[in-house]
Amino acid sequence: MGPDGAFADVDELVITQSTFAGFSHRYGDMRTGDTWAFTTGRHRVPVSELAWLGEFKKSAFRPGFGSWITVRVHVFPDAPGFVEVFDEEIPASGGAGGVASRRVGTAGVLTSELLAFPRTVDHIPQWMWDVFRADGVSPPVYNADMKTVDWDNKRLPVSDTGTDFSVDPVVIDRTKEPGVFSKISKKIFGQ
Repeated sequence: MGPDGAFADVDELVITQSTFAGFSHRYGDMRTGDTWAFTTGRHRVPVSELAWLGEFKKSAFRPGFGSWITVRVHVFPDAPGFVEVFDEEIPASGGAGGVASRRVGTAGVLTSELLAFPRTVDHIPQWMWDVFRADGVSPPVYNADMKTVDWDNKRLPVSDTGTDFSVDPVVIDRTKEPGVFSKISKKIFGQ
């Protein structure tokens, strides 16, 4: 595998990348025979080879449902590869002598993700809610009636390709829209 022969001895390469709006982290695992190991040294995949993942994430976005969080790319020297997507962050396990990674999806990182790829209250996964609750943060939420993402008393329009950051946010008048915010409060604070 690879033009420089770096993966000539590898039977399978699995690249796992968690991608949030504006931030990503990845790690690679390689299999030779029955033995798995982390990719290191000459066995690193250049970032340029994975640039397509950004467009892949955008193309998977659906307003109100968001986009995937983690992708696994499986590559083989003599067979077609395949891609798996997950709606959760999958940190490195630390197997094969590697170092386990910790979750990087903090409330700030998840806020950026939901601003760019907004979800309705019902489509924000429980693990994200747990992060937001732990920090006492209200997440950005997709407002299907208005086709907007609403957060911190602000609103931006959302299209089929994501949030439109080219316009200034509109200030929300909460007295005119109690349904949206009561739903968020109930989900966050259980009221």
